[in-house]
Amino acid sequence: MLWVLITILASLSQTLRSVSQKNIINEVGVISSAYSRFIFALPFSVLLLVFFIAHDDPIFLQATKLVTLSWLFLASICQILFTVLLIKLFTLRSFAIGIAFSKTEVIQTTIFEILILGFILTSQLFVAILIGFLGVLFISKLNLFSSLTEKKILAKQVIIGVFCGVFLGLSSVFYKVSLDNISGVFLYKKVITLSCFTILFQTIAMGIYIFFFSKENLFKLLYIWKKALPVGLFGCSATFFWFYAFSLTDATYVRAVGQLEIVFSLAISYLFYKEKIKIVELFGIILIFISILALLR
Repeated sequence: MLWVLITILASLSQTLRSVSQKNIINEVGVISSAYSRFIFALPFSVLLLVFFIAHDDPIFLQATKLVTLSWLFLASICQILFTVLLIKLFTLRSFAIGIAFSKTEVIQTTIFEILILGFILTSQLFVAILIGFLGVLFISKLNLFSSLTEKKILAKQVIIGVFCGVFLGLSSVFYKVSLDNISGVFLYKKVITLSCFTILFQTIAMGIYIFFFSKENLFKLLYIWKKALPVGLFGCSATFFWFYAFSLTDATYVRAVGQLEIVFSLAISYLFYKEKIKIVELFGIILIFISILALLR
């Protein structure tokens, strides 16, 4: 059950990274805030690579194969799109609700893993995923009774949230395919190497776009590098732990347990943003825990 612990660490790291991104979004804008998770994670990722992997290690021969890099490329693009949409959610509603709608990715991940990898969905896993999804719905249920203006915001959240799930689901499966293409090496080596390659590519790809279309905000982001550094630290650790978990088990199981992220986000919303947790949200949290327990059985 090592993958469970690794997934919990990944969820916690991702939540802390999201909190750090929210703290700088008003200063640099949505796109640059999304970019912060890549550009400031790169130094930490490179340090891991230099410290743990020798320059002549055979891992580089497998990691640079065309098929491995192709899947890694597709996954990276999907994750960039997910990140931008997720940050956009934060501008529409509270921090916790933004995370909630992105959690539909568990269902999409299962569908894509069935189609791409031939994953077999058991009845027990289906029930566990369904319970977890109902938990997410309960956490956001009271917003359906908001004012007309808020309902319009909610409708926009649903659309963006669904696409968040699609892109994150695709990236999860593509990352797993890329990781599974490497064999015969220590697991930590391929995790460190591919995670570094991923962050490097995302930094370059998204950096080029921002340089030409949002140069002013890019300079603002670099100017507040000390404030944005936690984004990079938690972003690097989240990527490492997600990759490690994907290497140990199926992406569906990882993303299902990863729903703990919404529990962490609600706790942070309550402790640091003073957002009250409603009874219906507590019920949703209970359902998520039930879902995870059913999954682990």
